[in-house]
Order: sequence, then structure tokens, then C-alpha cells
Amino acid sequence: MLEQSIPENEWKFHRTLKSGKLQCLACPRHCQLSDNEIGWCGARINKDGMIIPRTYALISSLASDPIEKKPLYHFLPGTDILSIGSHGCNMGCLHCQNYSISANRSISSLRKMTPENLIQIALSKGLPSIASTYNEPMIAFEYVRDIARLAHDHNLKMAVVDNGYITKKLAEKLGSLIDAANIDVKGFSPEFYKTICSSPSWKPVLKTCEIFHELGVHLEITNLVIPTKNDSMAMIREMCEWILNKLDPNVPLHFSRFHPDYKLRNLPITPIETLEAAYNVAKEVGLNYVYLGNVRSHKGNNTHCHKCNNLLIQRTGYFTSVQDISDGKCIKCQTSIPGVFS
Repeated sequence: MLEQSIPENEWKFHRTLKSGKLQCLACPRHCQLSDNEIGWCGARINKDGMIIPRTYALISSLASDPIEKKPLYHFLPGTDILSIGSHGCNMGCLHCQNYSISANRSISSLRKMTPENLIQIALSKGLPSIASTYNEPMIAFEYVRDIARLAHDHNLKMAVVDNGYITKKLAEKLGSLIDAANIDVKGFSPEFYKTICSSPSWKPVLKTCEIFHELGVHLEITNLVIPTKNDSMAMIREMCEWILNKLDPNVPLHFSRFHPDYKLRNLPITPIETLEAAYNVAKEVGLNYVYLGNVRSHKGNNTHCHKCNNLLIQRTGYFTSVQDISDGKCIKCQTSIPGVFS
């Protein structure tokens, strides 16, 4: 039996076509579905004249993670976050490290976890925030919406780790509810998204980032650097210039190290030198907070004040030491550090 919260007209993301099919308007794929037909993502279904998430309140994964694992470096650093995932995705990335759940379209093995259940768990564990992560959150956006609303009622924060591939309307609706997002900007070309991510377009990802930023969502961006696929310094520079000009130089950018997985096992691990070159490009462009991910004990994991270079947060793996931030300011020079620190 499918479960969902009470339908709300302002959260209706489908329309009826002349053919009688329903067209899903949650993501740019705009799947056209007959009755009982499931969308490309595996999560949304035409059921009784509505498109609803068949994975609502059904999860595959539940864990308390260091928030740095998302990665979120400027959002409640040093805390743990209650993290959930389900099945399905509206992209088909050849390098997906969570392909066992993102490429899984079955719901038989999923377990029920209502928003109320999640709030109770977070409160009992003393966790300040909840994240929808592991697979793509927005294919069951009603679940994210309901968790966020209830979380705010209990002074908890809501985050998503997301591919950003949603429609403008949905980005605006969710951007008014969530507190933080890490968006994967997987590459900076339409060709990369088509060939590596099975995505017909890529500009919606950029638009989602821009909308979230405009609405005051704490935004961080991750770019997984894949050898021979998206590691061109020209492409990386173009992405950094977009962040500078369309977002903000203070938006944290994570260059993450690729490890062979799923259907790209033939490629090598990203050389440290490539990540360091990307870091240097981002700094040259003018971005203030640039990090290297999946690289343990590298100075590129630490947070320094963008004005005086004082070491603010030191990270070794997922061990985080918040050292020189007080009331969101650098203790040394009193510069405000972008982020949420309490």
C-alpha cells in the first residue's frame, strides 16, 4: 500500500495531457505516465489520477554521520547528522558509489520510517539536524517537505545532499523549507551530463543552486574530479567563475577525489596533483573556501579565515576540531565567517 501525506494543491507537480497520461513536473525529464506506470527515477508513480512517491516514508539506510561526510563544512561543523536514504534516482551516473540503492527500483526491501519516527530518533540521540542523502532526495520531495516542517517544529534543521536536477518551481518550493544543501555539480558541460550521468540537460542543476542561494539556503557544492572525464582545468575554471559571478565567492566548493566504482572501474584514482591544481584554479578565480575531499590529512580539508588566514577548523578524516570561531567570527580578526555554526 502506498503512503503519502495529505495532498496539497500548491505542491502538485503534474499535469494531465490530452492523451490522458499524467506528466510529472518534479524534474526536467517530464515523464509521461499511464495509470500505475512508474517514472524513470523509480520513485514516482501515476496512481489514481495523481503522481505520488511510491517510496514515501520508505528507507534503505539510516545512520548518524559526521556532518562533514555530506560534505557540509560550514554547517554545524563537528556535529553528527541523522542521515536517511531510499531507492531510486533521476540520473544514471556511471560512477555512482551508491548505485546499489540509487539504481534499485524495487521497494520490497525498504522499511517504513515516518517523519515522526525520524524526529523522535534525532531528539533521542541529541542530533541537531537531519539529512536526506545516499540516493536522490527530490524524487520523493513530499517526504523531504514533511520531515523539514516537523523538524522545524522541534528546533531541528533539515539538509539535503542532492544532484540539483529538479524544476525551477520545485526548487523554489523546497528552498523555502530546507536549511542546507550540498549540490553535486558533476561537470561543467552538457556533454558530460549526457554521456556520464544519463541526463538530457544540465542547466537545471545550476539554476537549482542559484535559487537555493537566493532563498538563503546554506549551500555548498561538490565536484567529483574524474580523470579524463571532467578534469580539464578550463572546465573547472569555468565552473569556478560561475560560482563567483552567479552565487558568491564564499560558497564552499569541494573537489572530491574519484575512486573507481560502478561502471567506471577502468579509470584511475584522481591524482592528488590534479585536485591541488583545481584548488589553485578556484583560488585564482577568487573563491574563498575551497576544499579537497576523499583525501585524508591534507591541508585542503581545513578552514582558514578568508581575511587573515587564521586556522579556524582543523579536520583529520572525519575528526573535526573547531578552534578559532566564536559567534560565527574569526577570533583573531573578527571577520564574519559564512555558514551556520550554532
